[in-house]
Amino acid sequence: MVDKLEVGMKLQAMYSDGEFYPATVVTISESQKRSKKPVKVHFVGYTDADDAWLGLDGLKSKRLPKAAGKAKAKAKAKAKPEMDYSGLEKGMRVQAEAEGKYWAAEVVTVSTAKNKSKAPVKVHFIGYTNASDEWVGADRLRSKAIKPKTAGEGRTGPPGMPPAARRLLLVKPKIEAPLDPGFRPLVLGKRSYLEAAKECTEKVEWALVRADGCARYSLPVFDEKSKDYRASAYLACILIQEMIWQRSASELKLFGPAKICKQIKAAYSAGGAYEFEAKSMPNVCGTPDKPFVVTIVESASDLPAAKDTP
Repeated sequence: MVDKLEVGMKLQAMYSDGEFYPATVVTISESQKRSKKPVKVHFVGYTDADDAWLGLDGLKSKRLPKAAGKAKAKAKAKAKPEMDYSGLEKGMRVQAEAEGKYWAAEVVTVSTAKNKSKAPVKVHFIGYTNASDEWVGADRLRSKAIKPKTAGEGRTGPPGMPPAARRLLLVKPKIEAPLDPGFRPLVLGKRSYLEAAKECTEKVEWALVRADGCARYSLPVFDEKSKDYRASAYLACILIQEMIWQRSASELKLFGPAKICKQIKAAYSAGGAYEFEAKSMPNVCGTPDKPFVVTIVESASDLPAAKDTP
């Protein structure tokens, strides 16, 4: 059946959360080692780091015959509540299970790596040597800091909101929105982020250029080696999106650390998470034949000055 697929084909592919998302075929392997999962897919709007090898039961396409409920059964098997570990911190005391009993332990580290998704927390059992340290999941931990993700914290697509962004930006308001209990205002998240980033020395700056003006903004960013780095890239993209729909733009110019600038550029290019904005702006600006352009400049002085017009 693999011969019915071809590189570049668009289809639906199952992500690690058991849900299907838009994807494209990257590679089809004939290797014996890949016989169970011969198809490599790229999830539309996300980075290559989230590409995955899948079997036919993890794919949906008109060219493929419907599996007899295997994919659905697999998805249901993974339908357990997704747990939020963002409340855990290094050194925090917890209870961890070993040999059928719970023991006093402390958190060593919390991993966000895919291969640690089932057991992302490394714990040290108090009173024992480091040789007894173990990776465990929520099913073997007792801590009030571990909670099921709420509707406002769940993924909208793979891989969703980075853990650092959830921790810094999802700030619960004092008065809960009755019609949307999971609502987390951006203004509160931005305030929380700026407080956490007040010691940061680097920043990313951008200019949203339009025919009759230019919108400017700068955001302090965490060093790329910091655990909070991905929150910087995530928030920058959100703020740019907000400004684009407030003032419109025919071009986005960026200056700052190379890695975050490249991530923002990819997000606002074809296939990126904000492809819709990039494709919509030419029509919004009345120049449908002129594509939205994203450029990274070499100096902050190369960014045009702010200019607001009525």
